Amino acid sequence: MRRLLTALATATTAAACILTAAPAATAAPAQPGGRDAAGNSVSTAATWETDTAVAGTPPSGLPCKSATGVTVCFEAHGDILWVKDTVADGYAAIASWENYLRNSSGTWQFYRHGECDNKLTAGHWGYCNKDFYEDTTLNTYGGYGSGLRLYPCTSSLCSTDYLWVRNNA
Repeated sequence: MRRLLTALATATTAAACILTAAPAATAAPAQPGGRDAAGNSVSTAATWETDTAVAGTPPSGLPCKSATGVTVCFEAHGDILWVKDTVADGYAAIASWENYLRNSSGTWQFYRHGECDNKLTAGHWGYCNKDFYEDTTLNTYGGYGSGLRLYPCTSSLCSTDYLWVRNNA
């Protein structure tokens, strides 16, 4: 019995080493996305950016996306992310974002990502002032075009549905 337990422990340790020795390679999506075909987030080398929202009131007419407990919007003029906590449930409202740029071949390529956390009380809007490439600016990948995926999230749940906006201000 002892020999069987020792062999099992050795096999388990070896399997764990194999599984953790080399992480799976991931490539930037060929089109706007940050999720693979199964809907899982795609791992990237970009550092996750976290900002805390400041209280404010968004202008009317912005493109927005809502989910339970949160509404997120994008103001292209000024690159401002807006997020509103819509339910007094104790969870923060979060605008999770992914920024994609078109490369010189016209293919969308992942660039950076992060979140804007609204820790204000329910019913209040907050904003994070970012700096994204504009559609008309030559970007780091040698092309023109900048787009954002905005996901409405709370600190407990993130929607898989998103708002795709071009930064064309």
